[in-house]
Amino acid sequence: MLNKTKEQTRTPSGIAGLDQLTYGGLPTGKSYLISGEPGTGKTILSLQFLLEGLKNNENTIYISIDEKPDHVIKDAEALGWDLQHYLQNGKLNIIDITSYFGSSKDKEGNTIDSKLIVNKITEYIKSINPTRIVIDPIAPLILSDNSIPDVIEYIRSLIFEVESIENCTTLLTSYIPVGSTKVSFFGIEEFASSGIIHLKLLPQNNKRIRTISIRKMRGTRIDLSEYSFEILPERGIVLRQAL
Repeated sequence: MLNKTKEQTRTPSGIAGLDQLTYGGLPTGKSYLISGEPGTGKTILSLQFLLEGLKNNENTIYISIDEKPDHVIKDAEALGWDLQHYLQNGKLNIIDITSYFGSSKDKEGNTIDSKLIVNKITEYIKSINPTRIVIDPIAPLILSDNSIPDVIEYIRSLIFEVESIENCTTLLTSYIPVGSTKVSFFGIEEFASSGIIHLKLLPQNNKRIRTISIRKMRGTRIDLSEYSFEILPERGIVLRQAL
């Protein structure tokens, strides 16, 4: 269910401890960037967000760009999350658009038509009428072969389109190269989205711990502290202590 505050409608994240950092949940109807190096938990956080909506009978969409749907389903099963029921009743829709990004060029050698891809994604989304969307990742690494203006236009157009869908909240994942201080791969994602949730792997006492922090969030107060978190069977991401 969507929670109402005095300020605006909020969408619960489903992540234990995260909604306290935004004083009530994610402002509804916006897009939020989930950024981090490989292995930080971006896909798990995204699936957990969708599961929260599924438990409340919401329509949800997972758009997979780099992975096949079977891999996503198996990753969820490994955590004890059975998605089959939701797939069968139509509340969860997993869309595989990896074929659109098989190469940075089409058969004729032309650059990928990002407008066509955005239009097809938007048409499908609107036919489902979802309240939650995950796009994982927002832009595949193959787009790095394209000109920067083309990539910027693709990302901006996609975010504009998903934010135009009424009462729908979207999570967009983005790679960060290992060891980089960047917040997103292409550098435009953090400016176009309405908020940033940043995941990290940090060295601590001869091991590595996962951390989460909110870098920005339009339209709400936020706790800027960095928190450690665990990934637990069935529960997924659970925030622990502030660093």
